[in-house]
Amino acid sequence: MILYKYMSLSGAIKAIETSSIGFTHLEDFNDPFECTAFGFKEKPNFMVSPQIAQNACKNRFSRGYAVLSLSRQPLNSLMWSHYGDSHQGVVIGIDVDEANFHSLSDNFIPYQFGEIVYTKTKPQNDLDIINDDELMNIGKNTLFEGNLFNLAKRAFLYKSLDWAYEEEVRVVKEVKSLKASYHTSEGVFGDFNIVRIQNRPLYCFSIPQSSIKEVYLGKNIYKNISRTATVSQNEYESLIQGWQDQDIEVYYCECELNSWDLKKRASR
Repeated sequence: MILYKYMSLSGAIKAIETSSIGFTHLEDFNDPFECTAFGFKEKPNFMVSPQIAQNACKNRFSRGYAVLSLSRQPLNSLMWSHYGDSHQGVVIGIDVDEANFHSLSDNFIPYQFGEIVYTKTKPQNDLDIINDDELMNIGKNTLFEGNLFNLAKRAFLYKSLDWAYEEEVRVVKEVKSLKASYHTSEGVFGDFNIVRIQNRPLYCFSIPQSSIKEVYLGKNIYKNISRTATVSQNEYESLIQGWQDQDIEVYYCECELNSWDLKKRASR
């Protein structure tokens, strides 16, 4: 299966050049409601409230794991506006099976279990508050195990219906065992190369070069040449040729004449 990652042109150049893709902590996502859908039950005379339990779980899940956000749809105009650098960027199509994002032994949540559940109302008062041992074990689990299924699903895979346009699928990997500092670490830690972007860690994970199957160039990709000078015309043409030489299918995004939809046009 091919799933898609929206990014800037410079980000795409680096991703394809290094054959890697970035995982991020939940707390660095653009939705403040991430990891707040536990819906813990109120327990009379219990010293831990649902709010305290939620805060503790959110901290453990966010720092213990890193998430790759992908989409099923490469021609979503809103996604291009929000994540594709206002249509100036690129969408990369990744064969998630070839990238080993299906593996139950190498991913805490593999892609086939990572489809986001979009709901109009939050889950509430339907999940037992976890005990201290269960809380401390969050981040130690490297596999998507049955006894942690409901808790992990609430942590990573529930979002408001407002976000449904994203058609998001996530891959989650355990990073707590890397013993990397959220605030300072850079360089190679285990299977990741940690780089810092705006003082937050991005966990770059190597994938086979052959798993990068498609590249979509935004409708306003030309602004990288004419306005921001991110690349020159010659560099841009060399990029396209280089990607094609790697057997990556390159498409240009265009606006449909009689609808609000985007369409793709093959570059060759």
